Amino acid sequence: MSYYGGEMAAVILPQLITTITSSLFGIFVSSLLGIVLYVFSSLGLYTMAQRRGIRHAWLAWVPVANLWVLGSLSDQYQYVVRGQNKSKRKILLTLKILEVLLTLAILVASGYMLAQLFFNLNYLTEDLLFELVMGPLMGILGLMVVFSGLCIALAILRYMALYDVYRSLDPDNSVMYLVLSILFNVTEPFFLFFNRHKDGGMPPRKTAYEAPLNQTWNEPKDYL
Repeated sequence: MSYYGGEMAAVILPQLITTITSSLFGIFVSSLLGIVLYVFSSLGLYTMAQRRGIRHAWLAWVPVANLWVLGSLSDQYQYVVRGQNKSKRKILLTLKILEVLLTLAILVASGYMLAQLFFNLNYLTEDLLFELVMGPLMGILGLMVVFSGLCIALAILRYMALYDVYRSLDPDNSVMYLVLSILFNVTEPFFLFFNRHKDGGMPPRKTAYEAPLNQTWNEPKDYL
């Protein structure tokens, strides 16, 4: 028996080590790629915001808050090209904050349900199990329905803002950039980064004395 156990250990242990090593390597590569993509995206947004006079351009490096910069660039484009006030920056940031709060609420409700089950494990009956599970579960499902709708609305509005940014950078390729960003979101940071110095879709800059009320497209009213 001891020999068989030792033989099994000799077979399983190398496989276990290989699996753990592969998993750690996969996590490392994924994390490294995620950092690179985040840096490319943040640097692209930051450079554009700084060049175009968007206040607090550094928010491009802050998770969640970077949507304010994306929305500001979109709002600026809509204002200087079409004279429209869309306020996407405010809506995007609000939806993202609500998404984060709903995520926390779902995690807390799920943790509460599991904790209740754990602490009452020795006293469980069918009625008690139903009481402990069904109430919180229905609440969690309700939150998940709201969460799904919120995620869809946020994604749609975000891609609308992203399309405005692409049009401000390179209008001839903006549709292609958007489609590829939707289908393969890994491409979005590269599009933002490599086009960050372009203004192909923006009107020509005006000097201060040429612009009414000392406004240029770098400094559109109410969008900084």
